[in-house]
Amino acid sequence: MESNHKDIMQKASLFHGISDKEYTALINCLSPQVRTFLKNETIFFTGDPVRHIGIILCGTAHAYLEHINGNQTIMSTLAPMSVFGEILVSTRTQQSPVTVSAASGVTAAFIDFQKVSSMCKTACVSHMTFLQNMLKAIGDKYFYLFDRINILRERTLRSRIMSYLYSLSEHGEASAVTLPFSKTLLAEYLLINRSSLSKELHKMEQDGIINFNGREIELKFLNMKESFE
Repeated sequence: MESNHKDIMQKASLFHGISDKEYTALINCLSPQVRTFLKNETIFFTGDPVRHIGIILCGTAHAYLEHINGNQTIMSTLAPMSVFGEILVSTRTQQSPVTVSAASGVTAAFIDFQKVSSMCKTACVSHMTFLQNMLKAIGDKYFYLFDRINILRERTLRSRIMSYLYSLSEHGEASAVTLPFSKTLLAEYLLINRSSLSKELHKMEQDGIINFNGREIELKFLNMKESFE
């Protein structure tokens, strides 16, 4: 594994709390494999067995739910340092329910789950820290999916958009957010019509609720819940 890839990967949440010296030893134990993908290339398909934990080192990928009629619903965006596959590797079937595709050129590192689940000979503390970080990552995915459910259960178009922006702002911690999707993909993510989405966003700007600048959105409301209609 090239040194620049090692340096990038060390920033991933799976390696939090692990010293430089411990990290070097752990990487030698886990032996991550680095792969590159062209834009629109599939990283893995729905139904594929997933036996590796992936970390996006650079580029962006999307996870899609494939429908029987050929349509797709975007489930999540994988940005640099995003971890994926950590839930699937520990399931009984290890089969992916989604297709993951490169939205740009992507470089990703893959760690064999067998090397994660089998403690190294020295039973090093860093290996235990890695496992704890992986459990935290799984917990974060749970809350991400819980947020997604809460967004989609909103009955009106505006409240669904507002719920999404609220989630994107770390539940009100940030006064501005950057959309990770194009409007087309955002409409897919929110399960709404793209034209309706654009019209509602324009109305929300006219109403002084938000302010648009490309994908940057200023949240001009103090209490999001009171702005729902």
